[in-house]
Amino acid sequence: MTCSYYMFRQGDYYCTKKNDYVNSDVYYKYCRNYSYSDCPIYKTDTSGGCYLTSACMYAKGLPDDCYELETLRSFRDTWLKNSDGGKEIIEQYYEVAPKIVSAINETDDSKLVYENLYNKMVKPCVELIEREKYQEALELYKNTTLMLKEEYL
Repeated sequence: MTCSYYMFRQGDYYCTKKNDYVNSDVYYKYCRNYSYSDCPIYKTDTSGGCYLTSACMYAKGLPDDCYELETLRSFRDTWLKNSDGGKEIIEQYYEVAPKIVSAINETDDSKLVYENLYNKMVKPCVELIEREKYQEALELYKNTTLMLKEEYL
């Protein structure tokens, strides 16, 4: 099994987690026979343990400041934070998300899991937010998070 963040791009080794090419030493030591506990790139996780960020960056190769993540962050920092129970929902996410990300990353099909999260949660939530259907976006998020907790924790 190779690292789920590794891909061979334009004739060279590329890490979608790092969003950059890696040299052959890194590839042979970490990517080819992947061990999350040893890889220095994995240990410096820029997703902050956020499965929404992982879904965008690692499955889709988007930057950390992509439209989808900026839309979700704006939703969190404006509507959700100011809604009844919103601060608690945000706190719960930061508590449970890193555990979910760790569990997903340990699976053989983590990239597929993140692709599904992008297609079934991130993209639809962004579309709902664009149409100002904030409560529906929140319900989709809550239902998906519950499913992830049941499956990975």
